[in-house]
Amino acid sequence: MFSLKFNNQKQQTLLVACLTLASACYSASSFAAQDRVILTFSTVGDSRQDPQNIDPSTVIASQVGVGNCQIPSGTGLTANPGLSGQDCKWLQNTAAWSRIIRAIQEQKSQMLFFNGDMIMGYGKAGAPVVRTGTNAATATTEVTIANPSVDDVINADIMQIYKQYGFWRGMVSNLMETGTYLVPVPGNHETQCKRCGKTAQIENENAWRDNMGDLILDTDRFTKLVGTAATNFSTYALPAVGNDGITTDQSQLSYSFDVGQSHFAIINTDAVGKDGYAPTSWLEADLSAAELRGVKRNFVFGHKSAYFYAYAGSAPSSTSSLDNKDSIAAATFWTTINNHKATYFCGHEHIYNVSRPSLLNSYQVLVGAGGSPFETSTATSVVNDRMYSWATVKVYQSGKVVLNTYGFDPTMNHPIVKLETINLTHL
Repeated sequence: MFSLKFNNQKQQTLLVACLTLASACYSASSFAAQDRVILTFSTVGDSRQDPQNIDPSTVIASQVGVGNCQIPSGTGLTANPGLSGQDCKWLQNTAAWSRIIRAIQEQKSQMLFFNGDMIMGYGKAGAPVVRTGTNAATATTEVTIANPSVDDVINADIMQIYKQYGFWRGMVSNLMETGTYLVPVPGNHETQCKRCGKTAQIENENAWRDNMGDLILDTDRFTKLVGTAATNFSTYALPAVGNDGITTDQSQLSYSFDVGQSHFAIINTDAVGKDGYAPTSWLEADLSAAELRGVKRNFVFGHKSAYFYAYAGSAPSSTSSLDNKDSIAAATFWTTINNHKATYFCGHEHIYNVSRPSLLNSYQVLVGAGGSPFETSTATSVVNDRMYSWATVKVYQSGKVVLNTYGFDPTMNHPIVKLETINLTHL
């Protein structure tokens, strides 16, 4: 029998305090060890290349003028500005995007949400046409070619769009074979036609479903890769007139699902007739329904940011963000994000920034630097915004949610670095 003798009350009190502290430390370390990660997902956007606005930092001097690159929207060819032969043909920043893919695989993300502009697109995915006008401010006069030649077909927008989708799908196929499910988010380059006044077209919404629909949602493959089922899948049903003002089929363009107690909502921010608007009414109903089911965490993914990130050299226009398009509608959208304590992930601006708009509760995570030309070459003192970047989120069993962002410089000669760590748990 072991017993302790104390010379005075002070010694006894001190020992009790030490034992209490040791017990607390053991309990805390034991809890930390048990608080395992139950879900990991990554998100990034904008990997397409632009043959007319290539970023100077990516120019390959030996390739300047070597061959011609297809100009989007079916308007011909342009001399290669310095892209690799591969990227000139397929209009993708394969080097940067491939490196991001490899890093996400190494992080063992179970899902990757790609926030739009995976292709250059910007055309109109319909039948081959002949153009009889050149008015850039409005839709060019077009007549469908009754008996198109092989050249007519090869140079048609639909061929360019489909081959760009095919190349991008080939690049991400290894993700799907190594444990990461790809969840696509439509961007304006997928839905809009540039020569049509940068407006979304029903042909392009249909092309999106044709090329991405098998991912939205392959429940068996999702369960195999993620390790758990996606439940409560919902998609935007064509609403009554006046509800968000959308009149075209948005199935597989705006949709949502649950994974455990986490809810994921994908929104199309450039629907036909509603370019630059979020489907806020649908989203409000969707998030409310999820919370009634007992969901604890909401994550929303769209292409255009709610609020513009004013980088050095920026000159925003009405197409730069939801707020630039319609500040009242954007504020209503952000109220929905805030009220449901959601985190909003987006792209469109080819730059990196994490912010809390108007110092409100929710975060906007802008990771539109997946390989597309950076917004500007203007010098800046901001360390991280001109880096190819992405975000990875870990959800813990305790309910803790941690956001980490990563990036590397445009030369790709230096190691990947962690940019920020943000605790989203309190939201």
